[in-house]
Amino acid sequence: MTDDALFALPDPPTTSGPDRPSKTAPSPPAPSVAAPPALSASAARPPSIPTPPSPVVRLLALADQFTQHNDHLARLQPAYGATWGHASAQVLVGACLEAVQAIVDQPMYAGVTLTEATVRIKHLAVLTGQAVRHLAQAKARLSSPASLSAPPSGSGEVAHQIQLARELTALAAVMALESASAVASEIHRRRPATPITNDALTPGEQAALQATARGHLVIGRREGRELVHSRGSSVRIDTLRALEHAGLVAVEPGSAPPDFSGGPPNDRVRLTLSGATAVTSFLGHGPRPPARSAPSSLPARTTAAAAKAR
Repeated sequence: MTDDALFALPDPPTTSGPDRPSKTAPSPPAPSVAAPPALSASAARPPSIPTPPSPVVRLLALADQFTQHNDHLARLQPAYGATWGHASAQVLVGACLEAVQAIVDQPMYAGVTLTEATVRIKHLAVLTGQAVRHLAQAKARLSSPASLSAPPSGSGEVAHQIQLARELTALAAVMALESASAVASEIHRRRPATPITNDALTPGEQAALQATARGHLVIGRREGRELVHSRGSSVRIDTLRALEHAGLVAVEPGSAPPDFSGGPPNDRVRLTLSGATAVTSFLGHGPRPPARSAPSSLPARTTAAAAKAR
C-alpha cells in the first residue's frame, strides 16, 4: 500500500466477537492473495488534514473506497470475501451518510443539482445496505454446521451471495464521482468571483485523473510491457507515469483483479490527496457551448428565389 494514496485501509481492530472463528472449527485454506485488513469506522473519513475536507474531496474519497472494496471482493476467495466484505460494506454505508451530511451542511441553497447529488448517494447507501445483507447471509452460510464438512470456498451459495453483493456496488465509484461533479459545478456556479483553474494539467492528464477517480484505470503487463487498461477513454502509460511523478496518482501493485481467471493481478491506479485536490479544480466545469453568430438579414439565394417566384 502506498503511503500517499488518498484512502488507506487501517489496521484491523483487536476485538473479540462471534466473527472470530472458534478453536474447533477447521481453518479455511490459504487464499492465493493475502486477505486485506477489515475496515473500521475510522476508514469512512479521509486522512487527517489541517482543514476539514470539502464535500467534493469527501466524495472522491468515497469513490476510492468503493473501488478498493470491489477490488478485494473480486480477488478474495469466498471464505474470506464474505467476512471481510461484510465489515467493509457496513463501513461504506456510514461513509455514504457522512458524505450526504457534508453536502447538506454546505452554506448553499439546496437546488435541484445538490438535491440530486444527495439523493444519488442515498441510493448508493441503500444499495450498499442490500450488499451487507447478502454478505451477512454468506457469513451465516459459512458458519453453519453443514458448511464445516466441506471446503467453504466450494459453496456455490456463498459465491452467489458474494456475486450479488458485488453487483450492487459495481457502479458505486461512478455514482460518487457524478455527485462530486454536480457539487463542484454548483460551487463553481455560485462563486464565480473566485474561479479555480489548473492550467498546468493537459486535457489528457485531466481525463486520466477522472478515469482514476471512477476506478477505471489499472496497469497490466504483457510480454514484459506495461499496458494501461481503461474503460472508456484511452490513457497513455507515459501520462500516468507523469502524474505519478507529480504525486497526483499512486500505483498499488497487485491490488486489482486479473484480466482472466488465474491470471496475474493488475496494479490499481488511485488518486492521492493532491490528485483529488487537482480534480476539484476542473471537476464540474463543462465544455463551453460554441458561440452563436448573429443572424444575418437573408441569404442571397433566398432573395433570388423570392424574385423568381414573382
